[in-house]
Amino acid sequence: MTALVEPFTPWLRDSNRFVDSETRAPRFVPPADVLVTDDGATVHMDVPGIERDALEIELENDILTVRGERPYPYGDNAGAVRRVERGFGRFERTLRVTRDLDPNAIEASMSNGVLTLRLPKPESLKPRRIEIRADRPLEGAASA
Repeated sequence: MTALVEPFTPWLRDSNRFVDSETRAPRFVPPADVLVTDDGATVHMDVPGIERDALEIELENDILTVRGERPYPYGDNAGAVRRVERGFGRFERTLRVTRDLDPNAIEASMSNGVLTLRLPKPESLKPRRIEIRADRPLEGAASA
């Protein structure tokens, strides 16, 4: 089972946007999609404006953590800023994944502001088809 763990529930996160000042940048929480198949799991996370060197990805037991910082682009121009809706700042996203993934085979790539993590299952845990052999009794089986 794969579950997303967030610091705030979506309704609370969205309500905080309306309470904050219009010129104060909201906290950045990158949205993530998790796809689970028989071969493993794939995570797609939107991280626009973040360089790949500024991301840290860690797997400990069954917890996958992505940390980084989306820099505030306007510097000290507080007087010129009228409204800020996009989130900025440090973030940490935690995803709970199953323990049956191969931590040594995780692949990470980034394209057009989307981080993609592929977490494959070890070959021994992948479903495989068992072929039935004809006209050969199993060793140790009693003859009829």
